[in-house]
Amino acid sequence: MTENYLDLTVDEVYDVITNINVWPKGFTKEMKIKFINQMINHFEEREEYEKCAELHTIVQRLEDSQQNIGRSRIEPN
Repeated sequence: MTENYLDLTVDEVYDVITNINVWPKGFTKEMKIKFINQMINHFEEREEYEKCAELHTIVQRLEDSQQNIGRSRIEPN
């Protein structure tokens, strides 16, 4: 029975992250990436690969935004 509550909770968090993109105040990008990777592991065990793919895309965006910190968005001539 506890597993069902865990599944429901992770599904709710998935909806919040993918549809609303709301995070607790103070969550760093590193914390978000770690949390999402744990969710990916959970969905892999349940064989919900579409959700894994969506979460992986979010992780990639977070990682890309970290690499671009301090870089100008203006393209050189």
